[in-house]
Amino acid sequence: MSKKKKKKRSFWSWVWRFIKSCVVLSLRTVLFTVMLLLLIAAGLWLLFLKTFNAQHISELITEELQKRLDRPVIISSLDLKFINTVELKGFSVVDTEGAPGYALLSADSVTLQFKLLPLLDQQLIIDEVSLNSPRFNIVRLPDGTYNMPQIRTPKEKSVYTSELTGRKLAVSVEDWSVHNGVLSYKDLASGVSHAIYGLNMHFEQLRFNELSRFQAEMILRNKWGDNISDMEIKGTGHVNFANFDWSKFALRSLRTQVFLFQKPVDLLIDLDNLRTPYFNVKASVPAFASKDLSLFHEKELGFSIPKAQLTAQGKLEQDYRLLTLSQVSVSAADVQAQGSGTLDFTQTPFTADLSAKTNFFKLADKHTYYPDIRQYKLTGQAAVSAQLQRQKGKFSLPLLNVQGKDVSGLFYGFKAENIDGEFQAKQNFSDLYARTTAGKVTVHNSVFDKLDLSASWRKGNLYAYIASTELNKVPFKLSLSVNNLKSARRKIRTSIYWKDLDPLAFIDTVKDFVTVITPLLKKGAKFKEPVEGELAWLRNFRDRLPKFMPNFAGNLTADTFSTQVLSGNRFSAEFDFTGMSAGMKNLSGPLEARLEGGVIHQMEKLAEEQQALNITFQPFILMHRMERAGSFKVGQVLKDVPFNDMAVSVNFDKGRMQINNAYTVGPTISAAVSGWTDWVNENFDIIIWTMFNNTSRSGALAENLTDESGNPALAFRVSSSMLKPKLEMMRAKKTGQTIRTAQEQGLNTSFKAAQEFIQGDFHAKK
Repeated sequence: MSKKKKKKRSFWSWVWRFIKSCVVLSLRTVLFTVMLLLLIAAGLWLLFLKTFNAQHISELITEELQKRLDRPVIISSLDLKFINTVELKGFSVVDTEGAPGYALLSADSVTLQFKLLPLLDQQLIIDEVSLNSPRFNIVRLPDGTYNMPQIRTPKEKSVYTSELTGRKLAVSVEDWSVHNGVLSYKDLASGVSHAIYGLNMHFEQLRFNELSRFQAEMILRNKWGDNISDMEIKGTGHVNFANFDWSKFALRSLRTQVFLFQKPVDLLIDLDNLRTPYFNVKASVPAFASKDLSLFHEKELGFSIPKAQLTAQGKLEQDYRLLTLSQVSVSAADVQAQGSGTLDFTQTPFTADLSAKTNFFKLADKHTYYPDIRQYKLTGQAAVSAQLQRQKGKFSLPLLNVQGKDVSGLFYGFKAENIDGEFQAKQNFSDLYARTTAGKVTVHNSVFDKLDLSASWRKGNLYAYIASTELNKVPFKLSLSVNNLKSARRKIRTSIYWKDLDPLAFIDTVKDFVTVITPLLKKGAKFKEPVEGELAWLRNFRDRLPKFMPNFAGNLTADTFSTQVLSGNRFSAEFDFTGMSAGMKNLSGPLEARLEGGVIHQMEKLAEEQQALNITFQPFILMHRMERAGSFKVGQVLKDVPFNDMAVSVNFDKGRMQINNAYTVGPTISAAVSGWTDWVNENFDIIIWTMFNNTSRSGALAENLTDESGNPALAFRVSSSMLKPKLEMMRAKKTGQTIRTAQEQGLNTSFKAAQEFIQGDFHAKK
């Protein structure tokens, strides 16, 4: 073998011997260490056995707990489990207050796990005290007190003296745990009961006079009527028991998840003083719908709530039966709300007084959360404030206030656009108030623009005022009061002002309101289809008189008045009607009206269009044809005739209109009218005296065409059916006197109320 090969073989032998030596040394080291640890553990175990006596420990724990709780304590047995664990079996604390003889607290077992090494330093450090399957039974007595004992804790550390060695050991507990516990609560006065199941809690390095971290999970079981609902709760936080002085108790940053909906509600809770707790709660609530509220076993209400953030601050007093909410804030989508109030459970039944308000939020798309408002087609912005109360077992709404900006929508047939205003409701909507300062409302075909409106509803009475608006582009003003609106005998009073009044347009506006309101009062109600032809204007108006106005009184005024027949300035009217309904069969009451500085239009032309006017104007037409020589200017009369003053006083009696007084005075024609007109049966019997003032001196007139003064005059009677009227010429000798008498008699009113309304600024009281 060469020298080179021998050297190589010697090297590998050396490597093998080195590895073998390292392995042997390692095994000896490990075995020595294990044996040392076993010897130490055995020594500690022997030391523990020499130091502690199970029976003595059981008696000591029983005595200490009875001293701390002031309640009887029972421990069936104590076993030493493993090398560092003691188990108390059959543990219970007997109640002497709420349910005497029953367990206030019981557990299948209580496990104490301790550290061994501190025993060498005369310390007993318990790593963890575990209550296994404990049951806590809390009872509220009829006098309002609870069966919970006042726990007494010593200021100095607990010390245990070994019975065998006489040595004193300082005792301390690091962690506490509750496994699968049950906490029940019962109010003997009200019968209300609640329960927490599956209670698991772990307190890390628990100190009863400083904040200590803990974890918890449980299932809260509630009874609502005959139904039972469960909520799963998980949480972590910090707690300070303050040496079990409940007035100094503190709970900090408790983070909890409550599994109430499909997603959990996240809570962050701060709490002080369990005697009269002060709390601060922050909650993150997931989006949910009414169907998710199975907790209350209510039928689905058809609404949904977006994801929301909630904070609440307040306190509990009088044994947790008086809840005061100093501040509550809610933020959901673009809605932010703040509230406060109290819930008093010392009263039977409980009472509540809560108030809340929101910021301005968008109205568009809110029907996605509450489908019932889809029909209103809302846009714009609104802010809401409200007060909610509960007295004698019933909830009430003392106050609701809604502010609107640029609001548009469709409300029961009334189309609103760009409204700025306010709505207020008091006492469960028995007292209402509304105000708009801008915007437009369309009622069928009538448009109220630039609307300054106020209205109120109180004690069954409605009050509405339009301080200013443009009705179909004409300046308009209104005052309306309805007494006993819900009664069939309601009374309606109104004052109305137009800048320019067209009676036919006014009739169309009344018809528009009737078209919108009538279906609201009687579902499916319809009007007769409009008719055409002779007297269509009368028949369509008569068929659309509002049935809901049985007692209707007030006044109408206008700067200008315009119809096909006549026009003028300073129109005024007063009326007091009863029995107003479609058909006019029951229409009764007086009407007074005056028109100044006007014109009678186109007699000849209008006579060709309406049969009744044809007969009424026929005497003038005949005179025009007979007096072609121009004895007086009848031709001008038949075109546009001016007048200075026109007035009428009539009284309706079941659709029949009796003319008390009617006259017109002017530079060309003066006239007086008497008789009656039956608008229901469409017939009349009227006498017209007319005197012509503007005449020429040429020619001669027949005696029956002149007044006693010699002025041209006409007197004729028109009667029978409006479709086929009869004309009878009469002697005209007393025409002048008749006209003067009518003018001197005048009207039965000075229209004072109308003038006061025009000059005043009327608004509903808030």
